[in-house]
Amino acid sequence: MRIPIIGLTPQYDYDKNRVWIGPNYLEAIRAAGGIPILLPLQVEKYELEAAASVCDGFLFTGGPDIDPFRFGEETIKQCGVVVPERDKMEEFLFQIAMESDKPILGICRGIQVLNVFLGGTLYQDVPAQFSSDLSLSHSQQSGNSVLTHSVYITKGTKLHTILGKDSIRVNSFHHQAIKDLAPSLVTSGVSPDSLVEAVYLPEHKFFLGVQWHPEHLFKTEDDAFRIFKAFVDACV
Repeated sequence: MRIPIIGLTPQYDYDKNRVWIGPNYLEAIRAAGGIPILLPLQVEKYELEAAASVCDGFLFTGGPDIDPFRFGEETIKQCGVVVPERDKMEEFLFQIAMESDKPILGICRGIQVLNVFLGGTLYQDVPAQFSSDLSLSHSQQSGNSVLTHSVYITKGTKLHTILGKDSIRVNSFHHQAIKDLAPSLVTSGVSPDSLVEAVYLPEHKFFLGVQWHPEHLFKTEDDAFRIFKAFVDACV
């Protein structure tokens, strides 16, 4: 059977002027049966189209905050570092992936950019802008593989089909989150304090976004591995 090639979006370090990617993303894709490649950051759309043409699916990885101007807001003081070059590159890649109907998986920042590119908005900072009767830890202090809160999964959604469960426990490392859901997206998971934790686009071949970090969990949590496996299998 042909091994699918998965294109991953890169991180950019301003201080060291380097492009990089967390190795756990690469390991998770390989464990699920795919070949991961890092896509270029500072390119024109036609150049990115050439690079993306060899890919069978795309993983939008975690990373820095999204420029609030992209969802029609002024920047509040609690917003973190933004990388306009990455916002631009990922918007190009999103357009390419949608036009080609190739599978898409978004993780942490990934779920957020998918929502923004489809017309949704974000909480620029959850502690400053989101209130709930619960005070859950969405930016945990524990290690990457520690499970810190639950996610309630909506029956009948893609995530429920993949996992076959009504709830799971996840790790959590984010201070931004979906505020207004894009009109075309469907919520498939929420935290106990009602933040959106997973979304999908029903009419796309495979389009799933999750707010937690399954790349840190796939070795120890079958739920996390199933997400990568379902994604890579859809890319064959």
